[in-house]
Amino acid sequence: MLEEQALLRGREVAPGQLASLHGWFPVSLGHGPATVSWRFLGDRRFVEPFFEDSILSQAPQDRKVCTTPLSALDDLPESVPPAAFIFHVSRCGSTLLTQALATLPQCIVMSEPPALDAFFRLHHRHPEQSGGSHTFRRLVAALGQRRSPAERHLVIKLDCWHLPWIPFVQAAFPATPIVFLYRQPDEVLASHRRQRGRQMVPGLIDLSRLADLVHRPGAPQLAPGDLDGHAIRVLESLYRCGLEMAAASDLVLMDYRQLPQVIWNGLLDTLGMECTPTELATLQARSGFHSKHSGSRFQGDPAPASAAPSPPTPERLDDANRCYRQLEQWRLARSPG
Repeated sequence: MLEEQALLRGREVAPGQLASLHGWFPVSLGHGPATVSWRFLGDRRFVEPFFEDSILSQAPQDRKVCTTPLSALDDLPESVPPAAFIFHVSRCGSTLLTQALATLPQCIVMSEPPALDAFFRLHHRHPEQSGGSHTFRRLVAALGQRRSPAERHLVIKLDCWHLPWIPFVQAAFPATPIVFLYRQPDEVLASHRRQRGRQMVPGLIDLSRLADLVHRPGAPQLAPGDLDGHAIRVLESLYRCGLEMAAASDLVLMDYRQLPQVIWNGLLDTLGMECTPTELATLQARSGFHSKHSGSRFQGDPAPASAAPSPPTPERLDDANRCYRQLEQWRLARSPG
């Protein structure tokens, strides 16, 4: 994809010149032959809102890239085991969560790393076949390589369209908790109206794993340019998929309204993470700022502009709302007390 190509601009280093892959992070995968493309970050921590932000913030003169055979994944430095995989429906606080955890020196946080998206594109229907499970585990190990003695936990947040792969991720890492974040559907839609994510623009993201939900048989064809209609169908598919996954397995359910307090009033214990009072104060302070703009205090979502189109009729979100209410019933039933 174009985004991955942009992350792989830098001085080319031949694989034979590498003493080890320490400090190198996978960005993209190739096939025919099977390869991995890497960027060198050294000991730099990933503390920006997204993986690509950390890559792009590197000074141009420091950017180095390398392409190796896929087998290089079997020759990695020491890595930290994953403590959690985070799935979400988009615009529901997942970036706030990862930004808070990224303040902890014991946490390696990878927010939507493109290498895993590349993996799911290459192994679209049956990722467990042809050694896919082994490749996935090695990619996770490459993202979680330990670069300081303090690092003990790896947290990976995936893209919202990766929800159908939850069973595969659970099979690859059966002991690792999976957190699923969601939010009232109309609030998610309102956020995408202000700034639409790629998945909410037809044709930008391959949503075929959700095709039976996004493009349901018998559903009326959307008018050209009906971005809200497409967004509603994508939201319905994400909520329905999330509900199906939550019914089939033990996910850590989290509603947007619980943030940020739920991070230190439950989640840290669930993930087996301990922090000092100073570290906790830093985490709590970061939680008071905008998740994607760390210099701005979060004041809540902006009020709708007067010229904005009127909200969709309630029945257009009926299915997503039904799934949301069911998820909330399950979450509350599982809560202690």
